Amino acid sequence: MTAVQRYQRAIKWVVVALLLGVGLWYLATPTYDRSHYSPRKVYRLDYYKASRLQRLLHWDMRYPHVIRLYRIEPKTLLGKSEVVDLWLNGEIYWWLNPPVNAVQVGRDVVFENIPPECTDCPRLPDSVVMP
Repeated sequence: MTAVQRYQRAIKWVVVALLLGVGLWYLATPTYDRSHYSPRKVYRLDYYKASRLQRLLHWDMRYPHVIRLYRIEPKTLLGKSEVVDLWLNGEIYWWLNPPVNAVQVGRDVVFENIPPECTDCPRLPDSVVMP
């Protein structure tokens, strides 16, 4: 085998490895779906559709998602959920006043120990906190 043939074979393997890497990345990456903001726009919930691999592992879920909670300024990830089924299970509860300090999405996702949106603000009515 000549040096040119070895070089061509190495290039083919590099291309195949890159294509496999891109394919695995595509299969394993959740896709952005939507966002919801807290009543005073301090926190954001990002919804991601489960990746194709996660959908295979959780085949019994009808609407699989991963949810992330961020503080907007400074941008900080406060929590990330496991894969959850949001089928008929997606109400958002912003319990940001003491003593609860939590954000709840449906009955499966709870982010605890979330700081209040502001310390000297008046308490929000329940119609804003709960759906």
